[in-house]
Amino acid sequence: MWQSFVHWFTNFIEFMYGVTIKIGLPNYGLAIILMTIVIKLVLFPLTQKQLKSMRAMQELQPKLKYIQEKYQDDPQKMQAKVMELYKEHGVNPFGGCLPLLIQMPIFIAFYQSLYNFKFTVAEHAAFLGIPNISQTAWYLITHGDPVAVYLPILAGLTTYIQQRVSMINTDDPTQKSMLYFMPLFMAWIATTLPAGLPIYWIMFNILGILQQLYVNKSSQKTALNVREK
Repeated sequence: MWQSFVHWFTNFIEFMYGVTIKIGLPNYGLAIILMTIVIKLVLFPLTQKQLKSMRAMQELQPKLKYIQEKYQDDPQKMQAKVMELYKEHGVNPFGGCLPLLIQMPIFIAFYQSLYNFKFTVAEHAAFLGIPNISQTAWYLITHGDPVAVYLPILAGLTTYIQQRVSMINTDDPTQKSMLYFMPLFMAWIATTLPAGLPIYWIMFNILGILQQLYVNKSSQKTALNVREK
């Protein structure tokens, strides 16, 4: 069943490549960008819930901390009060898990399909200075093609921006450490994967940043309406 999913993914890349041919810009890198947009649109309802849930959880952190401190000697009552708080504000603490679980198999299937991908036209596998998107940035850099360094840099930078725009409390030490650790980790990972995957990740991050800004703006409007009432 898994191999069928990987095979479907391979066909999906080829289909999007066919779309680029029809619009007069035949390129596998562009096909991956178009494919990312399609995947993001399909996942939009789920990721929208995820982002709203994560935003609401951050906004409730001061109240959660107060409850934890007040009922630290009574864990059962603390749990009950926390659940009451979630219910009152319509927050699902597990709301952000499902979209992440769905995205992981997509990422893995994409990796496997791209790793052994047979390009119909090899010349169309080149993208923005990268001779072949099935090669890793590390391979390209160490074989005299330093331009590929922009992929891990953009992967790290877009990961940083996405995390930054989603944060409410920038003084929280845990969030602060993740703000710097995750971009560095993703930049390193991006050097070891076929170049097509960082292209996907960067585009997915850019779309995620735009979606997060929309969620932030909607959240601010909701908070303003509540205060006015």
